[in-house]
Amino acid sequence: MPPAVRRTTSATRRSRYQKLRPGVRGANGLSREQVEQHQRTRLYEAMVEIAASEGYPVTTIKALCSLAGVSRQTFYDLFGSDREACFLGAYDHVVGRAAARIKLAYCNEKDPELRLRRAFEQFAWEVASEPHAARFALLEPFAAGPAALARMDDGRRMFEELVAASMGGRFPGAKLSPTVAKGIVGGVERVARAYLLAGKIDELRAKADALCAWVSCYRPWSHAPPARAPEAVARRDAGLRCRDERLRVLRATAAIAAKDGYFALSGARIARLAEVGEETFASLYGGTDGIERCFLAAFELLGVEALVCATKASRDAQAWPDGVRSAIAALLDHTAAHPFLARLAFVEIFSLGPPAIERRSRLLERFTEQLVQHLPPLQQPSVLAAEAIVGAIWAIVHDYVVRGQAHRLRELVDDATYLALAPVIGHEAAVLLLIGDPSGVCDGQRPTR
Repeated sequence: MPPAVRRTTSATRRSRYQKLRPGVRGANGLSREQVEQHQRTRLYEAMVEIAASEGYPVTTIKALCSLAGVSRQTFYDLFGSDREACFLGAYDHVVGRAAARIKLAYCNEKDPELRLRRAFEQFAWEVASEPHAARFALLEPFAAGPAALARMDDGRRMFEELVAASMGGRFPGAKLSPTVAKGIVGGVERVARAYLLAGKIDELRAKADALCAWVSCYRPWSHAPPARAPEAVARRDAGLRCRDERLRVLRATAAIAAKDGYFALSGARIARLAEVGEETFASLYGGTDGIERCFLAAFELLGVEALVCATKASRDAQAWPDGVRSAIAALLDHTAAHPFLARLAFVEIFSLGPPAIERRSRLLERFTEQLVQHLPPLQQPSVLAAEAIVGAIWAIVHDYVVRGQAHRLRELVDDATYLALAPVIGHEAAVLLLIGDPSGVCDGQRPTR
């Protein structure tokens, strides 16, 4: 948990939200619907505060009612016994409020060149000035289940539309690829989440200009629609037959979680598939948190294998920009051919909530390091840009995987390569590389944009 976020203790968990005074409904002529909306909003605010401080999994209806100053019966009248419904309503409340202000900042700017900058400035202000709301919206949905993740996807669409509209204003008649727009939003979200996890969210406001500079590297460009990728052949996992018992355990864990989900894991089931004794599993991953540690170790193993695959592919390239493209292509092919990796890294990892988000962030940092370490000194992006690039690529891959299109990941090679290279070598040079004309790609200089 970031140091900037404090826990709400039972001693302080009492109503801090303004209640309606007895008789106020009649005195002010408030309708029943208005009273219910007031109570609902207090419960939303309580959900944001408790979930952001202590985590959604331990947030109880009792605690919500106590902090919001409403009775349990009122909660049941508004949401039934569905805590998730209250969470989703609170998410819409927080994101809708922030989105309205961001969109207003965007629309109030008449200069097309500055509209997106105003939107980013407002976004950074929203996140930095309301850290509890930011943590609730950017982290807690991962612990709240599939419905909350789907709601996050819905919320991103407004921002993707703003990015696409801004590009249309700057380059009349041109249209930004929806995939690139999705990547840009994913990159910005990745940066904000990284600052949250590091406890440095108050510094994000100062990074609005840097985020805008990163986004300005991208432009609309035309390319032939990608050919339908061949169906990926899922590879039988040889790790289930190897001599290393720990490796067999991790492979079995990945196989079960990919097929039936994280919550289907048990020591007995993992041991049976791995063909080891239950005592062997207990010696490796015993204790109350053994299943969680085993799952996270399996996730890390698959991630490292993907990194090794990408590294090998980049080494065979003649020039470093081609190496970036080769590494991305190899990574996408590897993910498509290994359904365990796709399912764990982009779906089941979120079942564990914030601890898994931190592990996922560390894996993304390793991807970022790999991207940067092979670039010439003059082509090195800033730390923020490198994080945004990796977040952008991860976002478009995630979109394919959750829509059941992991076998078609090869279709993303051009867009993912463009997201990676445009901030490094410039828009024109990146496009020339993608269309097969390397003459504009320069190892020693950054082409003008």
